[in-house]
Amino acid sequence: MNMAISALLRPRRLAIVGASPKEDSFGANLLQSIRYLGFAGEVVLVNPRYDRIGDMVCHGSLSEVPGEVDCAAFAVGDAHLASSLTAAAKAGLRGAVLFGRAHGDEGARSRIDVIRDIASNSGMAVCGANCMGFVNLVDGLQLTGMPFKSLPAPSGVALISHSGSTWSGLVGNRRQMGFDYAISAGLELATGAADYIRFLVEATDVRVIACVLETIRDPAGFLVAAQLAAAKGVPIIVLKLGRSEAAKHFAISHSGALSGSNAAYDAFFERHGIVQVRSLDELLDTAELLALRRVMPVSGIALGTDSGGERQLIVDLAADLALPFTELAPATMDAVGAHLDAGMEVSNPLDYWGDGADVMAPVLGAMAKDPGVGIVVMATNLPPDRRFSEMSAAAIRRVHAETDKPVAVMGNIATTLSPDIAAELRGRGIAVLMGTASGLAALGHLRRWRFGQPAADQPPPQRLSPAVHAILDGAGGDMLRSAEGFRLLVEAGIPSAPFAEIRAPEDIAAFAAQHGWPVVLKIDDAAIAHKSDQGGVFLGLRNQQEATVAWQALSARHPQAPVIVQAMASGVELILGMTTDPDFGPLITLGLGGVFTEIFRDTTAVLPPVSAAEARRALERLKAFPLLTGARGRPPADLDALCTLISRFSAFAVGVAGRVAEIEINPVLAGPEGAVAVDCLALRRKEASHEQ
Repeated sequence: MNMAISALLRPRRLAIVGASPKEDSFGANLLQSIRYLGFAGEVVLVNPRYDRIGDMVCHGSLSEVPGEVDCAAFAVGDAHLASSLTAAAKAGLRGAVLFGRAHGDEGARSRIDVIRDIASNSGMAVCGANCMGFVNLVDGLQLTGMPFKSLPAPSGVALISHSGSTWSGLVGNRRQMGFDYAISAGLELATGAADYIRFLVEATDVRVIACVLETIRDPAGFLVAAQLAAAKGVPIIVLKLGRSEAAKHFAISHSGALSGSNAAYDAFFERHGIVQVRSLDELLDTAELLALRRVMPVSGIALGTDSGGERQLIVDLAADLALPFTELAPATMDAVGAHLDAGMEVSNPLDYWGDGADVMAPVLGAMAKDPGVGIVVMATNLPPDRRFSEMSAAAIRRVHAETDKPVAVMGNIATTLSPDIAAELRGRGIAVLMGTASGLAALGHLRRWRFGQPAADQPPPQRLSPAVHAILDGAGGDMLRSAEGFRLLVEAGIPSAPFAEIRAPEDIAAFAAQHGWPVVLKIDDAAIAHKSDQGGVFLGLRNQQEATVAWQALSARHPQAPVIVQAMASGVELILGMTTDPDFGPLITLGLGGVFTEIFRDTTAVLPPVSAAEARRALERLKAFPLLTGARGRPPADLDALCTLISRFSAFAVGVAGRVAEIEINPVLAGPEGAVAVDCLALRRKEASHEQ
């Protein structure tokens, strides 16, 4: 595929099919776009209506063009796309750019399917359909119907975008970020983001790959590409569009409803070290910072600013992002303090501006020398035509010249930054970040990319025992009863509160004699997923009299439902569930559980299996995590036991995924004495497979 993509993106001989002499026609604009950047390769024109266009020969068809052509750009209507691509395949072309939407049918088949088959059968790389084309600054090639007259020099960053308008906006940025390759992928009929990433990693010198994605159409291929990029040290940045759209709805579980359409993407990106951003400005700031040639040697961030008020803003926003600033060494604090006015505090972030003396370079230079500092940031606004902006620029240039660590300027007001000063600083290799929020987020991404947690050894998926298959085969329906779900958990080695199925109040007394009071009574009807909402649960029954009253109430409310008795347990209520994502497979959701699960929606998702260490990091992302560590005088939970339970559940979830669509423990009770499951839902796959 790389050879075909090279023919597409780096053609030596390029054809415009549908070339036109008409001013502002699409075919004319394509030719103009090629000329704007001075493409050195050969361009041939194809259109049966013309013999010549300007001073160039125009051929009647691709078959009439002498010699080999690498790639063709098609300025033709949708109705002619399939026939034109067929002609290109017969002529031996390896690359094609389809700008049209490919709307409509070709006989009894959709035009999209026909085009996909043509490309697949010929081994052709296809950009589009419904795309804006691409830019290749390495070879000076712009191929788009809405061209730019000029573009910046290559910056080491590549762009892949599903959104055409976003592609245009990013390519036309005015921050001197020229994309080595900027690909408007469109519908990805034959060639997708995964293919482009592999090409960029294996066949180019790009240092960063930025993506704007509506979906990942080839999850397995994308994973391979991401692993290749990670092995080569090329970060992938993704802005995922459509985050709030609930594209999937799961049938039974809280965790399924909470996972939504983007939880699997979040988990996938987290697992594989893909940098996820939330806005286009954050994407550009992050790409600029990650593309710096200087490597951040340690994880510490040092920042100085000329504004006490903006320092407060920076501290506030950094706290929201959980972005730390490093603690300066005593020698650094002494060196910085020697330059500050009397009474000014030495801190990080630092407000260095006092009574007007220019101390910027000395204090920032001292911070750069700190062994715990990996990057130095000057936060200032740099408005044009102001002497102080020139002084600030001179100071940061001096700091940059005196250190081998990366250096950045962060403007707190993007529209205030002087374009000329920013361009000059970038030309020296100093990043200029275009906003407080986006800049701080970019710093966090840089820090995590360079110094994220090392990958932990993941437990192997559990091989299912004959007992698990027997439980699933013997269930009365696709939805399992709680007793059946608990038996699955026992087979998985997941601690559960003791339980028993009962048929009369006397069975409760026998259970309590073994496990003690208090106990819980609950109905065990597979058709009622959330029992407490239906008056189907009685908690804290302290003796046989209370248990008998509860039994009678349950029998009256749900006369046909079986009943189970369970030992009482205490602790923080958590939810732990597995759902099956159609693209990424099993997905684990964990978070605050019990009756407040869907109210607070404090959850996170991970791809299984996960180690106990990874489970701990996932728990730490929850707002409710302090409840597990002794907040407000609570006894701390046994986190080792809880994380072991989560890890074991995740391995079981992978093993059982071929037979179970969803399984949820809600709640898991985590207390000082350990963690136990106290309720379980499970839904069998409708087409179960015994192959494991």
